[in-house]
Amino acid sequence: MFTTLATAVVRRPGRVIAAWLLVLAALTAATFAVYEPEGSRSTDSQADFLPDRYESVKAAEIGSRAFPDPDGSSAVLVVRRADGAPLTSADQARIDGLPQQLQVAGVTSVTPGAVAPDGRLRLAEARLAGEADAEESIDAVGRLRDATDDALAGTGLVAGWTGEAAGAADGSLLDLIVHGGMMLVILVLLLVVFRSPAIALLNLLLVLMVSQVATSLLTLGGEVFGYELDSSTKNLLPVVLLGIGTDYAVFLLFRYRERLRAGDDRRAAMVHAVSRIGGAVTVSALVVAVAFGALLLSRIGSFQVLGPALAVAVLLMVAAALTLFPAVYSLLGRRAYWPAKLVDPSAGRTDDAGATGPAARAARLIARRPALVAVATVAVLGLLGLGTLHHRSSYEIDRLPPGSESAEALDWLRSGLPAGTLSPTVVYLTGPGVDRVAAERFAERLAEVPIVAAPGGVEVEGGVAQVQLLLAEAPYSQRAMDAVKGQLRPTAHAAAPPGTRVYVGGETATYADIQTVLDEDLRLVFPVAAGLIGLLLLLMLRGLLVSIGLLAAVALGFAATLGTSVLVFQVLGGQSGLNFQLPLVVFLFVTAIGTDYNILVVARLREELRAGRTPRQAAAEAVRRAGPAVAAAGVILAGSFGVLVASPTMAQVGLAVAVGVLIATFGLSWLLVPALAALTGRAAFWPARTRSRSGAVPKTGPVPAPSEAVVPAETMV
Repeated sequence: MFTTLATAVVRRPGRVIAAWLLVLAALTAATFAVYEPEGSRSTDSQADFLPDRYESVKAAEIGSRAFPDPDGSSAVLVVRRADGAPLTSADQARIDGLPQQLQVAGVTSVTPGAVAPDGRLRLAEARLAGEADAEESIDAVGRLRDATDDALAGTGLVAGWTGEAAGAADGSLLDLIVHGGMMLVILVLLLVVFRSPAIALLNLLLVLMVSQVATSLLTLGGEVFGYELDSSTKNLLPVVLLGIGTDYAVFLLFRYRERLRAGDDRRAAMVHAVSRIGGAVTVSALVVAVAFGALLLSRIGSFQVLGPALAVAVLLMVAAALTLFPAVYSLLGRRAYWPAKLVDPSAGRTDDAGATGPAARAARLIARRPALVAVATVAVLGLLGLGTLHHRSSYEIDRLPPGSESAEALDWLRSGLPAGTLSPTVVYLTGPGVDRVAAERFAERLAEVPIVAAPGGVEVEGGVAQVQLLLAEAPYSQRAMDAVKGQLRPTAHAAAPPGTRVYVGGETATYADIQTVLDEDLRLVFPVAAGLIGLLLLLMLRGLLVSIGLLAAVALGFAATLGTSVLVFQVLGGQSGLNFQLPLVVFLFVTAIGTDYNILVVARLREELRAGRTPRQAAAEAVRRAGPAVAAAGVILAGSFGVLVASPTMAQVGLAVAVGVLIATFGLSWLLVPALAALTGRAAFWPARTRSRSGAVPKTGPVPAPSEAVVPAETMV
């Protein structure tokens, strides 16, 4: 199948490239026509993604009907004296005059707000016309800051803007730097690996092109099928596609270079490369898609969108890797690798005894001491995995870049006002007889709950009372969530007047419900995803032991990755816990990508067995031949994810996935999997046949490739 596909591609490469360009142009134009000029909308309200039966969701629905939020977004101004003294009456008068001085473009209103109990801080709130992450809002925040500096110059007052819009403005530049850094890392590493500027630039261009196709397709899908892409999906999509696309390109280019070095012409070399890696790459993509698709089982709506979206994007990328990439590189041939010289490093050598480099040394070690390699690798990964016993989840996601104005202003705010000021917990009281008096009496009862630092106001509209409460703990902390579930909700329900109903909402209550749902989801998604991946491996590899072994190896890699993250962030970094989404993200990425690399090595290993090698020879040759491609792909992917450490919201995900990829690359694909294959031999692939037709067993050295014109079906994964 892959030989036929590759032959068709290299015969008409121009048509293949033109077809992809046409699809890109059509989808981009359609997206522009549907969403411009305002752009596609997304939501980050977690209550929108929870099942309807949860109390926080019901509270959000009541609030949106009775007390709808104004359109746009908000930013909060924190004003204090430069000397730290309490605000004077003159200071208060100047702050009262700020609304008139801060009427800049993009801002609909500015309202003076609360004063800290010690009199050292005062707040003001600005309403912006656009969403927090919209370009118009980012520009409006910049104008607000300039106008604030002008208004308070020489007054002895200092101020800073924080809140959702200000945080988005501060993070926008960092996001650009991070994504630019990812592309730069990929460019540099590709240049180091292939020593070819053309490959480095072309690969990035092709991957970005496919990413745009995937993004446009998913965005239009949201319009047709009515789903919304939240910021997590939008942030992860380009990262995943950059990494996965680069992986597939590296696998193809290594095998293509191998045949060009052997003297094949550019078309025959590409047919051979696609026919040999096509099965492995396709199986890998299916494993990734199945892993991501398992998120459909989650009851959190954002995960139900994230999983299929990433699965579709990965399948598009593998389609490009088998059509678009071969079309482009078959046109270029040897020129793609210029100025590097395509010299076979094994030419003139009859065995690999003199081979140098990490892959060759690892190959010799595995051939000589497979049991030692397997035991040592399991021991090291097992020790790292012990860290999972101390894993704690954290919902305190720092959305503000460290050192930014929004982060500094938030610190000022928390020094004088309750921690929950910017994210109040909201309690709704509904039913007959709900009036102002009943609502205030109800609010007084709620104010006695220990977690409540201060009331935030009472409103009554149409028989519905809204009571805002400012919590004493940070709204996303475990203490706050436990107190809302264990103290505030029971008290609110008990204090409700007869005939009325109470619904506790707000971000803290929402995340408390998410915690409940997520704990149940993890117990379902993990085993189902693992089972589906194992079944897929068994169907594709047709080997019982090798399928079980790959799944067990990847599970060990997941445990080691999560344990390392606990060590870095909780033990050494002193953080309260790991991002609540991290175990699921690491499981999906490390399982999918780890299986991806392992499949490539196993495919080469079985190819060597069928060529007549002994199990130890086959394992060594697989590492020596496939190891460099896996290492290059793994280092590039780890490097690109490592750049995310600079992002305050993605630092843990970036480091964890980078570590997991390196463990999957070197710990699993280079050492554990081939060592186990060397020990179990051909039995690992039972009931599939792995013996050559001739039964000949070569002594050592590389096995000549079969004719590119005919590739036996049994060599396919």
